Amino acid sequence: MPWAFAALLVAAMAWGSTVVVAKSAFESISPINLLVVRLVLTGVVLVAVFSTRLRMPRAVAVRGMVLGALFTAGIASQIIGLQYTPASLSGFVTASYVVFTAIISAVLLRQRQPATTWLAVGLTIVGIVILASGASRGDAGFGFGAALTLFGAVMFAFHIVLLGRWVRPETVQQLTVMQALMGTAVALVVVPFTGFDMPRDPILWGQLLYLGIFCGAVTLFLQSWAQSYVAATPSAVIMCSEPVFSAIFAIGFGFEPLTVHIIVGGSLVVVALLLTAWPRKRGRVIDALVEEVRRRRSRPA
Repeated sequence: MPWAFAALLVAAMAWGSTVVVAKSAFESISPINLLVVRLVLTGVVLVAVFSTRLRMPRAVAVRGMVLGALFTAGIASQIIGLQYTPASLSGFVTASYVVFTAIISAVLLRQRQPATTWLAVGLTIVGIVILASGASRGDAGFGFGAALTLFGAVMFAFHIVLLGRWVRPETVQQLTVMQALMGTAVALVVVPFTGFDMPRDPILWGQLLYLGIFCGAVTLFLQSWAQSYVAATPSAVIMCSEPVFSAIFAIGFGFEPLTVHIIVGGSLVVVALLLTAWPRKRGRVIDALVEEVRRRRSRPA
């Protein structure tokens, strides 16, 4: 479904801009406070929009809570890890969820992946390694922040897989609002232990509104809606274009220079993206070629 692919791309673009906007906001606000405001804004907006969908079956509510916990854990790990990690490297490491998504789908859910998907995953891995190796030349390197971000990528992978398994067109709104409510609940529970300073800078509030409303409420709904039509692993490959957008924003706003690593690695991620969005009829040609190679190798000499 073309619109579903487009929705995932918009979500990836928004999340790609998140690391740059959040990195800039850290000059005026702590990562924990930023996270709290972002989660609360997302919850308030989605509850206001989908107020008529708050009543739902218990099974849907529980699934929404699980998804919300996973998504919140991923966001928290990414935001806190970003304090110790360059913006582009954070985006590249986060995109590794495409690998974990394919593994989880294949091993735990026993979903057979077509050859084109595994080829896309392979290209994505190579692209991310090239991008990360270039970014890790900086002073920060692949340390605590990147490790925390990698944990977030695992949480995002579980979120993508379970969302793809549970979401249906008729439950998109309910699951979306319950995920947001879970994130808001976590934020409100954390505040008494971490403290909270109300932001006063108008520019900072603009950044927070962007992160909470567009990168939070809008993209969470877009992802949930799109995954009711697109399988988990292809969804992850499409959304892993996030580091490309992270690099574009980071370079465009002068945070980081354009390097060969970004050009080569980013190109591979884009190729993987196009391969995933390739029409299935053409994709079957590649699958058939791969299967033929396997058969020939299995024949006795």
